[in-house]
Amino acid sequence: MSTGSVPLPDTSVNGSTGSKAKHRALSDTLYSVFLITPAMILILIFALVPLAYAINVSFRFADLTSPRGVAEWVGLENYHFALNDAFFWSSVQRTLHFAIFAVVIEMILGVAIAFLLNDIKWFKGLARSLIILPLAASPFAVGLIWRYMYHPDFGVFNYLISRVGIPEQNWLGNSQIAMGSVIAFDVWQWTPFVALIALAGLQALPKEPFEAAALDGASRWRVFRTLTFPMLAPVLTLVLVLRTVDAVRLYDAIVSLTAGGPGTSTEVLTFYLYRLGMRFFRLDQASAMALLFLYATVVFTGLLMRRFMQNMAARTRAKQ
Repeated sequence: MSTGSVPLPDTSVNGSTGSKAKHRALSDTLYSVFLITPAMILILIFALVPLAYAINVSFRFADLTSPRGVAEWVGLENYHFALNDAFFWSSVQRTLHFAIFAVVIEMILGVAIAFLLNDIKWFKGLARSLIILPLAASPFAVGLIWRYMYHPDFGVFNYLISRVGIPEQNWLGNSQIAMGSVIAFDVWQWTPFVALIALAGLQALPKEPFEAAALDGASRWRVFRTLTFPMLAPVLTLVLVLRTVDAVRLYDAIVSLTAGGPGTSTEVLTFYLYRLGMRFFRLDQASAMALLFLYATVVFTGLLMRRFMQNMAARTRAKQ
């Protein structure tokens, strides 16, 4: 009878829901693929294909002034030339000199400016908007302006120092101070970047530890040494990595200010690679040097980021 019969389960709703969920999941997957496809195409065209071509050229003879062009396989000969080229190592030394001094000064000034901006009560938004102006300008265009400011005859810097009795200088024509002039330009342009990132890190710090330290009567230096700096260290590490990588591939400022001169006193590695590959047309040697430079940069970045990720993992486990 009807009491003994087992009703069939109504799967219309569940089946419809499952079908819709499956369809929605498939749609989400396709949507995500559509989103990343343009970026992947650009990376393939402008990064991976040139990298593969550079790797291939670095193992071949490629002198564009020769009728052979990109010719036979030469193995590690170009890498041997790069490692024994005195001009290559001199440009590496100048690059490291620039990167170390510029990044250290930018980190110190940027963190100091971040603390000042964090403490002000009025016009904080206006101050942040004004400090970001150097970042909004093209390095090459601003470099041309600074080139005229450095001019030995009618530059504004010589005018200012002459007003206080300091002898006028040939800022970009003196090999002793030309690199310092380039560093000053880079510090002016990129210190705001460090300041803004450090300011964001300061504003994201929790308030409770600082309130407890104030109740205990801790000094500002002790609070900075035991609370602020350790909690801000991950942010500063990330900024250090970004600025170091950007500093070692300096090019725009050198082209607009000194073009590697006077002599080769400001010829950093990227400009030397341009000169070797695009002026002397030795793409094979330039490619080998560029790949060595890329390898060193990746190793340096990997070591710093490994330490950064370890610290972040330790902080996450401590919160749990």
